[in-house]
Amino acid sequence: MGLLTEGTPLSWPESEPYRERVKRDGIEQFLHIFHAAKDFRNHDLKWGDEVEYLLVKMDKKKKKATLSLRGPELLDVLQRDEHSRPAGSSVPVLWRPEYARWMIEGTPGLPYRCYAADLANVELNMALRRSEIAKLLRPSETVLSITSFPRMGCDIYTTPLTVPFGEVARSFFTSDDVISPHPRFPTLTKNIRLRRGEKVRMEVPLFIDYKTCRGQSVLPKLPFDYGLLDHAKSNFDKAEDLHSPDFDLIEEGYDDYVEEKIVLDSTAFGMGSACLQVTVQGRDLSESRYLYDQMAVMAPLMLALTAATPVWRGQLADTDVRWSVISGAMDDRSPEELEAGVITKSRYSSIDCFLSSRDSFKPEEYNDVPVAINEDAYKRLREGGVDHMLAQHVAHLFIRDPLVIYKEKVDQDNATSTDHFENIQSTNWNTVRLKPPPPGTDIGWRTEFRSMEVGLTDFENAAFSVFMVLLSRVIFAFNLNFYIPISKVDANMETAHKRDAVRKEAFFFRKNVFKASDGSGFMCECGHIHNASLVGGHAKCVDINKFCARSQGGDSSDSDSDPFDLMTLDEIFNGRPMCWNGRAAGFEFPGLIPLMRGYLDALEIDAPTRQRLLTYLDFIAERAAGTLMTNATYMRDFISRHGQYRSDSIVSDRVCYDLMQTLDGISKGDDNYQSRALLGRFQAEGIYTHTETADTMMERMQKIFEGPEGALLYGSSMPRSALEETVKSIALESKSIRRCKSC
Repeated sequence: MGLLTEGTPLSWPESEPYRERVKRDGIEQFLHIFHAAKDFRNHDLKWGDEVEYLLVKMDKKKKKATLSLRGPELLDVLQRDEHSRPAGSSVPVLWRPEYARWMIEGTPGLPYRCYAADLANVELNMALRRSEIAKLLRPSETVLSITSFPRMGCDIYTTPLTVPFGEVARSFFTSDDVISPHPRFPTLTKNIRLRRGEKVRMEVPLFIDYKTCRGQSVLPKLPFDYGLLDHAKSNFDKAEDLHSPDFDLIEEGYDDYVEEKIVLDSTAFGMGSACLQVTVQGRDLSESRYLYDQMAVMAPLMLALTAATPVWRGQLADTDVRWSVISGAMDDRSPEELEAGVITKSRYSSIDCFLSSRDSFKPEEYNDVPVAINEDAYKRLREGGVDHMLAQHVAHLFIRDPLVIYKEKVDQDNATSTDHFENIQSTNWNTVRLKPPPPGTDIGWRTEFRSMEVGLTDFENAAFSVFMVLLSRVIFAFNLNFYIPISKVDANMETAHKRDAVRKEAFFFRKNVFKASDGSGFMCECGHIHNASLVGGHAKCVDINKFCARSQGGDSSDSDSDPFDLMTLDEIFNGRPMCWNGRAAGFEFPGLIPLMRGYLDALEIDAPTRQRLLTYLDFIAERAAGTLMTNATYMRDFISRHGQYRSDSIVSDRVCYDLMQTLDGISKGDDNYQSRALLGRFQAEGIYTHTETADTMMERMQKIFEGPEGALLYGSSMPRSALEETVKSIALESKSIRRCKSC
């Protein structure tokens, strides 16, 4: 969503005198935040999620689905309860605008707490959000949590009809009229285009089927009134910033011929796509920085696991996720900057450097790619008492220009305001984001996880949200170490884009996640557990009988010279055996989900909550194993099997309509649309309820739990004895289940 400030945004030329000032003041504002909050300690776990929804109109007579642009209209109604309440009061759901008029963002109105039982409220809250939107829809409309509408940018894809070639985006495919009315969004769009000197352009690999036309003109002949082209050219002629030859004539689009590519040319293709995000509050700054690094390594894996975008502009793509498109849609680098190669990525990208200050893990050793920084900002931050790793992180953010400056917000009190800092921070859309505490609040340091595609059902979105929170607890409880070189994280991001990466690809991951740089470790080739480092006490060796006869004894734990390897998502999430079908695998990996189950075993959680959490983990385990399809694979399979698909990579109106109808039925739990391939045995696990009300949800979110329901999700404060038992149980389970006869 970003920083939605009220005011009058300056045009790109008007903002020129203020850009450097905004950056200087932004650094001063960060220093005030840092010194006010750097000593915050022992904040409880609080967390929240963000789900973005798309509004779709289903025309049953024409068998045509389009995007409904009534988002702002519905948002006005959804926000009435929040706006009518006194300051300081709470509502169970907060509604916020998103980039496109077909989008609405919903978040819990109160943060979830450290209670394990709070995790069981997540899906109910998501079901409440969906039902609140549904109550406002017309009979022909529905709300879907899908990443991208398959025919966005095709001829007639919105209701009401919108015409492309607007003055803001100058897109051949999308209209300026689809952009939300908040002034931030059109200003952002236009200023990106003006800064880079041309409109954005993303080229997605086209999926080549038996009858696919491999070459095509970028701008196809439009099936509606060609007089609109004259209208569009008139708009261009009147544009004040007509300086790029790319926009001299619309006819150039007809002459632009591409091979095996789907060309997208507006911010709407990226920011008009939906996602799922999770934000977790750490105990202190150190914990949040540590979590930032670990989650950055997880980002490509979770992107692949939640893949849900196989179609762009009515054509099947040879990729499964949105990330490269939204990255290109927000790339404001000029041709000169691209040629210089100093700023190597878009503003919307994976991170470029780890930032934890935990010396035992030596995170700086894994920063193996050049990090461009704002030298003046770095110098000021170091002079202001910020350590190198954090100063480098912030100075790297500040290599970017402020894209939206509000006339009324230029003059600020740097001691009390954070708008200039957030101006830069909120327009660096990375896979993870470190969020400082807002001034004058009791909120702590937070880590925002941003890479996941949105799931079709509330069950999926709850499962992945809960998974990320539980993983954060396990990371802290076991002092896990996911560090691999940043270059390998970048390689994993590329792998995550590939078709069906869950089942067909391997990702770089650390072989020994229990191993810090001081030599402690988990499982080595000899089959021993060496010095599992347990938070809250010294490194303790848990001596388990060896279960590989090849052991020669001694300390054979892996070293920093070879800390990572390629693993499938099945191996990373569910575990990798020492031996497989009689063949030595070289090392054993415990698996993230077995660690999480062991963690839950160490907590005294009430039975219903425990069962719900294990169900979520079981679902993700099966998705990672490839037993269940990703949403992208399911949609691709549906399209390829449709009777009107011509094996030409084209997703027609009728195919799109039937797909939307099916996805709508699945999301509502309609028995006529159950899919074993997508949800398997978990189809019946979703909470399809419209009985939850705002009042009952508030009661759930504010309830003080006692007894077994009051179990807390410990992190670094988890008792060492519980952790030791968890490590033993995992190792013994591994010994009994994974040992093969040939060993």
